[in-house]
Amino acid sequence: MFFFAAIEAVAFTHTAEDGSEYKTFQSKSMGTLFRMELAVPSGQNGREIFDACLAKLNVLEARWSPWIERSDVWNINQSGTSFVSVDGSTFDLLARARQISELTGGAFDITFASVGYLYDFRKHQRPNTDQLQAHLDAINYTNVQLDVEKMQVQLADSRVKIDLGGIAKGEAIDALLRLLKARGVRSAYFSLGGDSYVLGQKKGYSWMLGIRHPRSEDTPIARIPLEDVAVSTSGDYERFYIDGGERVHHILSPDTGVSADGLMSATVIGPQGWKTDALSTSLFVMGAKRGMALIESLPGYDAIVVDPNGKIFATSGLISSGN
Repeated sequence: MFFFAAIEAVAFTHTAEDGSEYKTFQSKSMGTLFRMELAVPSGQNGREIFDACLAKLNVLEARWSPWIERSDVWNINQSGTSFVSVDGSTFDLLARARQISELTGGAFDITFASVGYLYDFRKHQRPNTDQLQAHLDAINYTNVQLDVEKMQVQLADSRVKIDLGGIAKGEAIDALLRLLKARGVRSAYFSLGGDSYVLGQKKGYSWMLGIRHPRSEDTPIARIPLEDVAVSTSGDYERFYIDGGERVHHILSPDTGVSADGLMSATVIGPQGWKTDALSTSLFVMGAKRGMALIESLPGYDAIVVDPNGKIFATSGLISSGN
């Protein structure tokens, strides 16, 4: 994930030009740190707004986590090849995941979990060659079949498992944005791990986001003024271990079932969190040349990447704007 240096947590309340107060809150949710800084509308309580957002995240986590028993994803992974009924939001997210898979030629694939579940980054364990070969062909997004009329999901192979980790947090960011707007919030920054959103301006200026170098948390590679956009990052430094000089991390190539090595990090900026989330994963897997060409073809989206040699690339939209 990227470190947003310009908007670290503050220990005080300050007032915006319109009289609303900025307050900062944070908590754990969806397996990561959830942080929010917002201008509290007059007559409302900032803590109540934050708690409503946290409650929404808890609902989504209970629905989409592969580790929570009876979640939609858990039920799908336990189903073998039986049809599974899921919540409408889950079905919609699965359809969007397939859309990105088709757009990226399979670089984004939620069935990476068919091999991914064999990794244990805490114990520094990964599948051996035999295990990898026995499960690799189960990675194929077309193995997730969607019945639109019945809102049901079926896996084509009992070895297939799914994980929405590359898109769910971005969708959660979008859900929080809708909640905040419904509460009348006009200025906010909120993040969920490597996914975030900047709403409106802060004190009449764009929010300034500092993007860390993937090998140095205290060294930003860029500072970008942004407003009303989602920002998502995929990096090889969030969950990893070193094995014989090799960096083994959680972003797996669907083609090989091992850690993708074309980039150190990839950040995508755009209007929709679910899409920036999925595209940052895709870009990381595709590498700089193919990935940046894809982002250039998508109106309203930009990207910054760092390759294995530490070289930084940015899309033309960021370069032409002077960011």
